[in-house]
Amino acid sequence: MSSSDKTVPKKSVGIEDLAVYVPRLFLPLAGEFSANRGIDPGKLIKGIGIERMAVADAHEDAASMAAMSLLELMRRNRLRPEEIGKVYVGTESAPDEAKALGTYVIGMLEQIYGKGSFQEASTVEFKAACIGTTFALESLSYWLAAEEEGKVGVVIASDVAKYPLASAGEYTQGAGSVALLVKSNPRLLALEQIYGAFTRDENDFFRPMGCTTAIVNGKHSNQCYLDAVQGAFDSFAFKARRQGVIVPGDGENVTDFMDHLLFHIPYPRMVEYASAAIFRHDWRKGRRSAEIERELGRDPIAQEYEDLQKYQEAEADYARRFAKSQQFLQAFAAKVRDTATLSRQIGNIYTGSIYLGLASLLEMQKIHAGQRLCFGAYGSGCSALFFSAIAQPEIESVPLRGLPQRLEERKQISLQDYELLHEGRKKDSMLQPREEFALVGIDHQGYRHYEYVQ
Repeated sequence: MSSSDKTVPKKSVGIEDLAVYVPRLFLPLAGEFSANRGIDPGKLIKGIGIERMAVADAHEDAASMAAMSLLELMRRNRLRPEEIGKVYVGTESAPDEAKALGTYVIGMLEQIYGKGSFQEASTVEFKAACIGTTFALESLSYWLAAEEEGKVGVVIASDVAKYPLASAGEYTQGAGSVALLVKSNPRLLALEQIYGAFTRDENDFFRPMGCTTAIVNGKHSNQCYLDAVQGAFDSFAFKARRQGVIVPGDGENVTDFMDHLLFHIPYPRMVEYASAAIFRHDWRKGRRSAEIERELGRDPIAQEYEDLQKYQEAEADYARRFAKSQQFLQAFAAKVRDTATLSRQIGNIYTGSIYLGLASLLEMQKIHAGQRLCFGAYGSGCSALFFSAIAQPEIESVPLRGLPQRLEERKQISLQDYELLHEGRKKDSMLQPREEFALVGIDHQGYRHYEYVQ
């Protein structure tokens, strides 16, 4: 599709730039970890798709990482505090049950920019599992569309993904923060302001009050993810057709009008499952329908099976064969695969994972002006949001962030040190803070204190 076939709202609003912060520690999943847990390293690296897990040091938490990504974003763009109207934070790792994480972040940034420098910026925390940051972006985009004072907004994703030691979710952990600069007439992506949504009540993933690790119903959560993203895709496709933004011709599919598809990345292999579900669903109509049927046979239809179990077995078999089909593999390689590049070296960062996918494409210089990017965000519990954006003419001139090199410069830690950090039993930092915000103490009331360490 050419850029002339794509439209953006009259007042263009979107992502101007992004910054990523990742802790300087990592644990490789092959070797000591996989041997101790009795897991085939091939299952982790190929089956799950994660090679290294980012690990937060003793002085790091969601607030300090959020402050680091915002500081980099401001320095990259020579942004002053008085230019920022809102700081929205998506997280499920907040250290306080009442105080907004963004207030801690603003307090840290004022150590650099001066006390009171952010006092006219409002901040709120979005909690919706891994989709919180995307809801924050949606909300901020509507504010900017009506903003008349020339202010910009910032959306920050910051999380430490944490599961019990030796649990099924442990090897998908990660830590990091992504900060998005959102403004009018952006250099990177202009949002098309079409949001397809899906929500229902599920127990696939949750963390009760007082718990430090999440409770995950793994297989159920995977199915909730697929159901929700497909539902949000249908909602998006309906709205895009109705508004004349995407109008497939004879034999065409909605996904034909998408140059890149980005999904929430709890682990890279899940992106493959999600994209296979979306392509399969979309291709049931159009010219690909007959081509897929010739290659794989008819798609199973529930009404044709008297036994539910036999239908489920046929469905699972068809899904596996579809994921190996030439049609899907070509689409996946062209539109999806590269989005998981950074996540393979970091792991899951919950609310920011989908935007690590965007950072991957930007660092690999895979996005070109006029291309349409579509995002399938998911949060357990469960909700999904599907939306789109158009790459702007300046996107290829925005400086890179050097993320691959920064990831290579991290320090590998032992399994023992990782477990001590995980359980909060290691009080001294593995690497002394340098030119970063650090948690320096928690007082008798439980209030957290941070300092910028030179």
